[in-house]
Amino acid sequence: MALLGELTPIVGTYLLLASFLTLTAHIAARNFLGSVPFTRALAIGPAIAILPFVLQQYVGVLIVAIAVALDLSLFHIVYRIKWRTAGFVTAIHILVSFLGSIVIGGIVYLVSLGPPAPPS
Repeated sequence: MALLGELTPIVGTYLLLASFLTLTAHIAARNFLGSVPFTRALAIGPAIAILPFVLQQYVGVLIVAIAVALDLSLFHIVYRIKWRTAGFVTAIHILVSFLGSIVIGGIVYLVSLGPPAPPS
């Protein structure tokens, strides 16, 4: 499997995605479980962020299904919670990640528009 492009943009994209998923995993766990250490979320974000790079040759729906199953399993193992509770935390993680990506995408779009033209 050959990764397309040079290594620096790929590593940068992976690190940004891993950071974003780590932050959203911590927000989801803190929302549902209460006070939890941030270091546990560090095990969840990077593991899920690697999937799009490793499985890039497969269909996107398959990657999403594997990511959700991995997310569920990691929450169950890392936080030592029941499967049902891990399912709720995973659902919150998906929701927080989705909403966070919409907000960040909107901010990037607004910044890309640039300043308004001065009135003539």
